[in-house]
Amino acid sequence: MKIKLKSITKEDEAFLYEIYTSTRNQEVDSWGWSAEQKEDFLAMQWRAQQVSYNQQFPRANHWIIVKDAECVGRILTEELPEYHRLIDIAILPKYQGRGIGTYIIVQLQKKAKVQRKAVVLHVHKTNIARYLYERLGFQVIQEDEIYMKMLWK
Repeated sequence: MKIKLKSITKEDEAFLYEIYTSTRNQEVDSWGWSAEQKEDFLAMQWRAQQVSYNQQFPRANHWIIVKDAECVGRILTEELPEYHRLIDIAILPKYQGRGIGTYIIVQLQKKAKVQRKAVVLHVHKTNIARYLYERLGFQVIQEDEIYMKMLWK
């Protein structure tokens, strides 16, 4: 299994939208909306997320995750003087559970270790990815009603 990161180009926009919708489909399907309502909502939320990420993390690194020449996900990270921030990682559902996310996060941890930095992330409390983060050594350092801030060092 060969996994690598590739820079995002304008041609990747449809793929990035596909990844985004794959992370929200189950939730939005449960609302009983029509296909048109669902598409309108997801498109609006996608645009809002992009604006938010660009404003909050203007120096973030945006990558597409490629496995065996197939685009399977995306990751956003930001390197700060004292730590790396894992902003977002998403793998298409048909590729989940194959170790791809684990591999990418471990590579980020290895880079951080060499630089003697920590890795910080925020995860929604209901997101099952939190168990992956815990398995990889991340610890909860702060939480509120919705999110947990996790640290690996």
